[in-house]
Amino acid sequence: MTLIAVAMLIVSCGAASGPTSSSTGTPTSAPSFTPTPTVTPIPSSTAAASANELSALAAQVYPPCTAATCAGSAMFTTCDAGASAADVFASCPLTPRLAAQLQADTAAAVSAPDPLGGGQDPEWTTETFAAAPSSTGGVVHVSLGFGTATNPEKLDVVVLLTGSQLLVDDIYCTGTDPAGGDAFAGGWLTRSDCST
Repeated sequence: MTLIAVAMLIVSCGAASGPTSSSTGTPTSAPSFTPTPTVTPIPSSTAAASANELSALAAQVYPPCTAATCAGSAMFTTCDAGASAADVFASCPLTPRLAAQLQADTAAAVSAPDPLGGGQDPEWTTETFAAAPSSTGGVVHVSLGFGTATNPEKLDVVVLLTGSQLLVDDIYCTGTDPAGGDAFAGGWLTRSDCST
C-alpha cells in the first residue's frame, strides 16, 4: 500500500497536464460580454391636438394688434405684420415649406397683399376660431371681421402635428377646394383675400 501511495505522489508531482495559474497569484477570469445597449430616442408625444390647442395656434397666426402693427380701431392682425425681408415669417408658427412658399409668392411683388389674408393692410376688429382636430393635426376655420355690415374674411388653416409641435402647413379660403385653391397653387396672392 505504501508503494501505491508513493507512486501516486510521484505522478501528481510530475509534469503539469492542466491549466497553470498566474505567477502573480492574482486569479484571472474569463472576459465577460456586456452587450452595448441600443439607444432609442424618446419619442415625442403624438397625441392628437385638442380644439383649444389648434385655436391657440390660430391665435398666434392672427394675434392681437400692437401700436406698431395696427391703426385705428383694429384689434387683430397677422403674425408677419411689421416684418420684412427674409425674416418676414420668422415669428409665425409655419412649417418651413409653407414659409418658403409664402416668401416666394411675395418676393417678386413690389407691394403684395399679405399672403396670410386680409389684403394690403390685414387688420380686423373681430376674430373667431372653430377647430376640427385630427390625428395629424387638424383644420381651424378662421373668421376675421370688420363689424356687422361687412363680409368677414374666412380662411381654413391646416395644422400639422410634427413630433410634438403644431405648425400651420397650408391655408385656403373657406369653402374652396383645398387641392386646387390652397397656398401652394399658383396665384395664391390674388386669392388670399377670402372675404368675398
